Amino acid sequence: MRALAPTDPGSRWESRLVRSAHPVVARVVDSAVSRRGVVRVPGVGVLVADPGVARRVLTDPDAFAKNGPGSSGALWTPVLGERVLLNMEGEDHRALRRSLSDLFSPRVVREVCDAAAGPLVAAAASRLRAGEDLDVVRLAREVSAAAIGVVVGLDPATPPATLLEASDAIESMVSWRTRGFDDGAVRRARGALAVVQDAAESAHAAREPDTVMGRLARQGASLDDARSLAAALFLTGTGTVSSALPRIAGQLADADLLAPGRVLSHDVDAVVAEGLRMTTPSLATLRRCVHVTDLGGVRVRADERVVVLLWWATRREGGFDPGRPATGDLRHLWFGAGSHFCLGAPLALAELRAMTAMLLDVAGEQGLVVSSRRAARRVLVPRYAELTVRTPNGRHVDGMARSAGPSRSDRAA
Repeated sequence: MRALAPTDPGSRWESRLVRSAHPVVARVVDSAVSRRGVVRVPGVGVLVADPGVARRVLTDPDAFAKNGPGSSGALWTPVLGERVLLNMEGEDHRALRRSLSDLFSPRVVREVCDAAAGPLVAAAASRLRAGEDLDVVRLAREVSAAAIGVVVGLDPATPPATLLEASDAIESMVSWRTRGFDDGAVRRARGALAVVQDAAESAHAAREPDTVMGRLARQGASLDDARSLAAALFLTGTGTVSSALPRIAGQLADADLLAPGRVLSHDVDAVVAEGLRMTTPSLATLRRCVHVTDLGGVRVRADERVVVLLWWATRREGGFDPGRPATGDLRHLWFGAGSHFCLGAPLALAELRAMTAMLLDVAGEQGLVVSSRRAARRVLVPRYAELTVRTPNGRHVDGMARSAGPSRSDRAA
């Protein structure tokens, strides 16, 4: 079992982000899995940081379920009901996924990404080329909110802040210690999700062929299925993209791959894939052991909680290297595996590809430097609170300010 020994700048920043998000838990987990891929921690569960064992757990729903006590699905059942992608297993789950799979065909993903990310990414590139600062965190948050808005059929006039505030509200309710929601928390969670699910309901009823929810209705999918998809994508997609892009940008900068003349010759897909291996925004996923099972020499009891440590598992291959594709058990593990492999992965990849390609294009022309960065503290999904880039000769101007209104330079003019 390869020990975790991050020494390169990118790995050190990743560890810093995780420890800033979860100061106590991260240190406990680091210590527990530093030499062993599977270990029991009293009060937490059986921790799995070995990629092969992690894939086994995720691909065997008969032995490791996502519903029932101690699972992640059980957390959301009181909020969303029984029929949600996040808490289903068996034939019903497979049938629902089959009914939704066509919604993320390359054509649909391209349409959604062009509509949601295209204008924001183009504007960001223009600001960078003009020498302005760009807060990559803000760009990623706005793109992810816009994409989810297009998918669920949100009114285009709705500001991104509406979805981002709802996402932040949900995230603030969940920690590593959360096993369930009390009645008050259920009401707050439902209130936060209402903006997404109400939009999905309206779009489903309208049955317009140019919206994702309209297509879903025309395929004969029920309103419950539409609300299920909207909730699942919102809960998992917004945080993933908004966390991953700034961290990928940080990895590129820390590897000196945004400097003039040093921009990667690797294709964008390879950069995004390696960036996701290094950052894996979903730190962990939970399963319930259905019956007594051996995992890596640890005897797991029935109904015991199994914590699959995705971030720890994917980073055992070393530091950021886009020339080294992840294969075998590591392949796409950052999106999970098996029947619960992330349904929205094609959309998330398209968003990340569009933003990463823009950064690499500008870096290839003029170079980019990270002018400031700051880790977010005590958040569920580790991330930067701020990561600002500019061209080497750029001036200090808040380049993202235009997304909410005129920049300072515009106002001065």
